[in-house]
Amino acid sequence: MTETVVMSQDVGGAPRTQVAITALLIVAGVLILFVPAGEEGRVLVPVSEGHGLSAVDGVGAALLALGGTWLEVLVVRRLPYLALPPRALFGLGLLAGLGMGLLIASVFSGFFWWWAIGATTLGVAVLVLVPLTARR
Repeated sequence: MTETVVMSQDVGGAPRTQVAITALLIVAGVLILFVPAGEEGRVLVPVSEGHGLSAVDGVGAALLALGGTWLEVLVVRRLPYLALPPRALFGLGLLAGLGMGLLIASVFSGFFWWWAIGATTLGVAVLVLVPLTARR
């Protein structure tokens, strides 16, 4: 028997529409996080030396987390249809994991400028997977 599977049609429409919505959420979150520290208000949750979350940061982080998680779910649900070889998937996963690890490490340690390398490596993986996910 053949089973018909509808991918990501249930919530929010076609994959292309959902990818566009997640991209808007991520861009909005990043832009809010770029607000200068002097205009954010007081720090509500200190994270490390020189880092802390204000209410503005919380809104930006929430938008970024929502958009990023939704995008990750879309990519994972469509992986079987992307027709990528196992080595490419492994390499992209390694690249994305390394990038995310460097981003997190830059916040909680003295690796302050490593965030740029982490963002670049994560961005490369995203730039490969997202256009493939948005296709039908």
